Amino acid sequence: MRPKALTGLRASPTMRAALPLLVALLFVAGCTGGSPATTPTATETASVTPTPTETATDAEPTAANTISYTDLSETEQAAVRVAVNRTVSFLPDSPHVPETRFGPGVAGAFNEPEYLRYDGTVYEVSLTQGRLYASYGVDAERATPGANASVVDAANLTDDEREIVRAAVDGGYSTELGADRPPLPDAEYVRYDGGTYQLGLIVGDYWTWELRLWPV
Repeated sequence: MRPKALTGLRASPTMRAALPLLVALLFVAGCTGGSPATTPTATETASVTPTPTETATDAEPTAANTISYTDLSETEQAAVRVAVNRTVSFLPDSPHVPETRFGPGVAGAFNEPEYLRYDGTVYEVSLTQGRLYASYGVDAERATPGANASVVDAANLTDDEREIVRAAVDGGYSTELGADRPPLPDAEYVRYDGGTYQLGLIVGDYWTWELRLWPV
């Protein structure tokens, strides 16, 4: 049995209503490293970052605060079977996240109950904010370079950089959750297929939820 004093950081129901996504758009130059070589313009287009609060309660399992395993869907039951042995994460599917996880929609079943009854044992339900994963997008806008602007021709880029520019010009480049930051040209502008473009790096930060079950 886990001592009540060790009850972890637990997000309120309002905080759990939607998994937060932080998106920033950077007009980039020299983004092959950790930060742009020039001062970027960063625009925060969506920001919802819950702050879990520590709660300690002496409440006991009751019919009102306890959910039964048999009342859950098959997918929710599968999450329970994993959670009795280790932490379960809820996030979108991605080949870059190899851990056992379930879709964000499954977390809702564990949003309200404080306890869960499974296979003759009552467990305390802990649903907390988990890891942060990033995803990236790149878009391209036609632009006219200034007199002192740095411009690179697509023919002089690496194969990976050129493919990203091509996709960005054709409608947008994007990665899946947990992927590495895409390599971008070390210049303010790129000449590609007869046009000159400024690239924008879109960074999306996705907070997961994590489920733990503690025997009472």
